[in-house]
Amino acid sequence: RDQKKQMQQIILQINESFNHEQHWKEFTTAFEQVHQSFFDSIKKYSSELTSADIRLIALLRINLPSTDIATLLGISTDSLRVSRYRLRKKLNIEQGENLTAFIQAL
Repeated sequence: RDQKKQMQQIILQINESFNHEQHWKEFTTAFEQVHQSFFDSIKKYSSELTSADIRLIALLRINLPSTDIATLLGISTDSLRVSRYRLRKKLNIEQGENLTAFIQAL
């Protein structure tokens, strides 16, 4: 029980810090050092992408599991599934095509 409580507290801290804009900017800077001009290339596919879409794309690009992405974004796995579906629509990805594979290929 103690470990579970500690884990929940750590997840809460991660959620709070990740959602904080300063930490997101730091993540973006580090991400762009590794994946140069990735955000520019993804924006060419759709002008409708929101900042939440960009965050999701970045997390998919680093190949995090869906449960971890949902935790970091502070949403349920069902909400993440809907977000992925909407992102697929914005990027005009066919129904059978894998979103993560598409993003990894960029």
